[in-house]
Amino acid sequence: MTSYRAMISAAAGLALAGGALYGGMSGGMFAGAARAEVKKFLNPCSGERMCASYELVLTPPEGWVLDKDATAQNKVQVIVPKGQTFATAEPLIYVQVFYHRDKTETLADFAKTSNARWIASNPTAKITELPAVDRSNGKPGFLRYAFENPKKPQQAYEVGAFGVDADNDGNEFMLDVVMSGSSKQAIDRADKTYVAFLKAL
Repeated sequence: MTSYRAMISAAAGLALAGGALYGGMSGGMFAGAARAEVKKFLNPCSGERMCASYELVLTPPEGWVLDKDATAQNKVQVIVPKGQTFATAEPLIYVQVFYHRDKTETLADFAKTSNARWIASNPTAKITELPAVDRSNGKPGFLRYAFENPKKPQQAYEVGAFGVDADNDGNEFMLDVVMSGSSKQAIDRADKTYVAFLKAL
């Protein structure tokens, strides 16, 4: 497998949405909510600039592991069933973390923009809204969507979930947690694991 929404989004500039180093901000969405640890990494981007990318400290679902090589290469956290890799997993899960720069943008706005961008670049794709997933730690729930991508056989079926989180300094982040595969059967088979993973994040 070589091409996923994560990599396409990154190419469009989303993965480095924070641009240069960000300043601290208080999180409006997270009054009283528990906060996960978001790690920041600095990567060369253009000229002598250093751009930020982010990862969520997470525990893979039981029976799944983080593919460290694929994660480092793509700057996206890639989670696969034990014994498989990014190249062989069917399906896989990936997690993107975006710095939430525009505090007027709601989670629904973020999801709408992301989905519209995907349709614009993949006109034959179909997106269907699914029931939201509540999180067990009291953080805002995930907005969830099913994607059918007939022109992209390696990622023909996906389920994407958009959420919000924050670091210990109160900086807010948007999450995009996607389960991706070439067959609907693979997606359906792993759905309970994926939903449980979302609830625990």
